[in-house]
Amino acid sequence: MADFEADPNVPLRGSASHVNALGLTAIVWIGFIVATLFVILRISVRWRGNGKLGTDDYWILLAWSNLLTMAIIQTQQMESLWYTAYLIAERIAPDEGNVYQAEQLARWEFPIIQLFWTTLWCIKGSFLALFFGLVKPITLYRRLWYGVVVFTVGAYIGCWLGSTLTCDPPLDYFKPGKCNSPKERWLTFFGVVFSTAVDITSDLMIMSLPLALLPKLHLEIRQKVGLGLTFSISCIIIGVSIVRLKQAIVGEIVDIVGLAIWGAVEASTAVIVGSLPPLKAFLSKGIKAHTTKKSSQNYGNSARQNEYNRYCILRTIMAPALIPLHDLNKNRHSQSKGRICMQKTYDLQHHMRPVHDYAFISRDDDEEAAIIKHMWGG
Repeated sequence: MADFEADPNVPLRGSASHVNALGLTAIVWIGFIVATLFVILRISVRWRGNGKLGTDDYWILLAWSNLLTMAIIQTQQMESLWYTAYLIAERIAPDEGNVYQAEQLARWEFPIIQLFWTTLWCIKGSFLALFFGLVKPITLYRRLWYGVVVFTVGAYIGCWLGSTLTCDPPLDYFKPGKCNSPKERWLTFFGVVFSTAVDITSDLMIMSLPLALLPKLHLEIRQKVGLGLTFSISCIIIGVSIVRLKQAIVGEIVDIVGLAIWGAVEASTAVIVGSLPPLKAFLSKGIKAHTTKKSSQNYGNSARQNEYNRYCILRTIMAPALIPLHDLNKNRHSQSKGRICMQKTYDLQHHMRPVHDYAFISRDDDEEAAIIKHMWGG
């Protein structure tokens, strides 16, 4: 050690070469702020729509609280993290401060890892709670749902064990230089790969539950595609997981800065994605309302030119057979005064309804919305 000469200009290794401590702090908190905005929007939409929160909402709130705690701890970790990055790159010489900084890094890193996995698994819990309403009536799919739950819980336990049993004995994790044998380095590498693998596998299993039901739904192709995209949004999290694994592992060495960066990105992305499902109906409702308003205005302009249309408008109600006009009311004089309008449209019965009460809503869109509402337990 006496002959060691530190070079303050030597390039840093891995992700630390292009992201500094301030940049990492910005990534952590910007991700948290964006995720928070989506959580607030989700909870607002759900509360306004149902007047209460569902089980999946509480999972989201738990994930958000974990993300907040994780962001705070990551901020506290910056000094020891970058001290270690400088030490690995040989920008600074080893000294008596090494032991303290290494201990601090381990103390911060351990809860960050556990909070990271807990955040991701809370999002899985939210999706499982959301999809249960769809698979519950079907015995086979309900049993498959329980099987996925068992696998997901087991995977979560495996992630915890993978991060706590890398050292022999486990308490050496917090002792600098005590968890650095070839076997222990391999276990650290294996723990990251294993955790990512079961994370992706559980996401795919959760997505497959509602996707398998799509062919059984009597919807048009565009509705099935829309629901399929909604059910598949976890693919975004899977994509970030793959990037995190690629950036965090260099050969068989774990890049501590890369792991910190992409861990924060994936956790924030997971909370954002988990908040999206209720927003689909919110956006669809807004588009329908805008379309309804314009349609009503256009209809009103036309109605002023035609007194008949001003008083009479069609409302479609499903009926088993076409009902003759004379069966609706035996009094022909009353029919004339009430201006009852009949139109033959694949066995439908039509009643007069004021223009301002009419809602221009697609029946196919109603079916899709009903499916999603049923999933939410609304």
